[in-house]
Parts: sequence; C-alpha cells; structure tokens
Amino acid sequence: MSFVFKILVTGGAGFIGSRVAQAYLQAGHQVVVLDNLARGRCEHLPVGAAFYNVDICDRSAIHEVIKRERPNIISHHAALVFVRESQRFPENYLRVNLDGTRNVMKAAREAGADKFIFASSGGAVYGDPPGLPLREDAPRLPRSPYGETKMWAEDVLLAEEGGLEVVILRYGNVYGPGQDHSVVTRFAAALRDNVPAVIFGDGSQSRDYVYVTDVVRANLLALKPGLTGIFNIGSAEGRSVLEVYRSVAANMHNGVSPLHLPDNAFEVRRNVLDIRRARSILGWQPEVGFEEGVRLTVEEVVGG
Repeated sequence: MSFVFKILVTGGAGFIGSRVAQAYLQAGHQVVVLDNLARGRCEHLPVGAAFYNVDICDRSAIHEVIKRERPNIISHHAALVFVRESQRFPENYLRVNLDGTRNVMKAAREAGADKFIFASSGGAVYGDPPGLPLREDAPRLPRSPYGETKMWAEDVLLAEEGGLEVVILRYGNVYGPGQDHSVVTRFAAALRDNVPAVIFGDGSQSRDYVYVTDVVRANLLALKPGLTGIFNIGSAEGRSVLEVYRSVAANMHNGVSPLHLPDNAFEVRRNVLDIRRARSILGWQPEVGFEEGVRLTVEEVVGG
C-alpha cells in the first residue's frame, strides 16, 4: 500500500535537502520547501514545490508557515554544517542547529504533524569512541561545537512526548556532484586548477563516505508510517583522506602533490559507521561504490 504525504523540507535549497525534496516530489508527494537561502541556492529549488524564504530561527515565522501548510511530515535538513567554522562561531551553531530545530519541532507538534525526520551527523556526534564500526548505541563524544549541537538536537527530539514519530538519520561524510565543501569536490577543484590541494595533518584520518543519492533513498524509506529510531547512513567502510586524494588525482590524471597544513585537534580521527540496523529495519544499503561516486563527482567539477 502506498501513501501520499505532504512533506515540509527545511534546508530544501541546499545540497542534500534539495535532492531529498526532488525525490519526494518524484515519488508523488506534495512538497513544501523552507530555506533562508543564506547558503542554499535558488537554482536548487525543485520545480513543483511550494517555497518559503524563512529562517528556522524565526520562531513566529516558522509557526505561521507550518500552521498554514499543515504537513504530515517534517524533513529537517536546515543546519550549519562546518566543523572548523563551528569552532570560531559556536554561538551561531547553537542558535541554528539546536534552537532552530526546537522551533521546527514545536511548530510541527502544534500543527499536528505525524513524523519528524532529522538529518544528524554520524561523522561528528560519535567523536572518537573506542571500537569501530560505530553502532547507533555507541557513546556520543563529539569533538566540535557542530557535533555537540547535532547531539543536543537529537536529545530534544528523542525527549519529545507530543506524539511525533521521530527518525534520526546519522549521515556519514556525504559527497557528490554539486557540493562545494566535501574533500572530494575540493580536491577535484584544486587539481582542475593545477594547484596543490590542502590536507590538514598527515592525511591518515579516516572517514565513512556516502554518496548523496544513497542518502536520498534513506530519506524516502524513512517515510514509512510507524517507523521510528536512529539509523547510521554510511558505507561501513573507512577511507583515509590520502586515499580520497589519490582516487581523485587518478581520475583526473594529475600528480600535483597536496599541501599539508597543521592538523586540527578538534577533528575526528577515525570514523566508520555500522549500517546493519539501516539494512535490517529500513531496508537500506548503499548502492553507489566509492570509486564510482568519485568519478561522477569529478566529472561534474571538471565539466562545470
């Protein structure tokens, strides 16, 4: 049996949110996008979605939009997402990622929404706890204000007693064509311009990289009525920053050596997500391999 929902996507002009909104539309759902366009782009807005230029920190505006539209489901992707930036401006991250999430959640509850899907960070909330891969019940030991605010926002949602079904998707390091800030894109842009790509530290730090279309599929599966819980959305594989650089360089046939700068003490050293729960309950698993994802991303950077 198929269901048709009215879904409000916050951050729906951003890299991930816009693709999620488009996928919801293609699946036959009614979609409302909410974005302040501070970092989202108008050209990313999916055709066919209603759009509100509203900041999630504007409590009254959020309540007005959600009360007017009365969505069944909230897909909350609006956030500040840069680890280094969060070190410099922690108060901004607290205001947007925690207070903004609380605003959206409260408005959703008061408007009678059924479900709240939250885009969290499997790359930041866990920090560096012992033992890999990281299950959803692993200790959360974030090392940056970004990771902390995502963790605190999770706690706000998990404490919700207003009848909302809550699904938390902890993404690995999401990458793909059209993204400005992933290491894959930054490396490709540097090599395209024949300049050294910057690597912080020796490049041995590892991450779990997941391609954007796989993340979108997880958001589609999360719509299932009655589904709740926390799910890691990653590849279950760790790759060092140097491995990523070499893969990008091989695709671009460019041998320019990277520029190593001092390591950042607040960055996670090793991260691999256990995705067995997503496989068994969501029915999800990654479909785009890393080498294919790098190739597709490089093609867009070079062609663009």
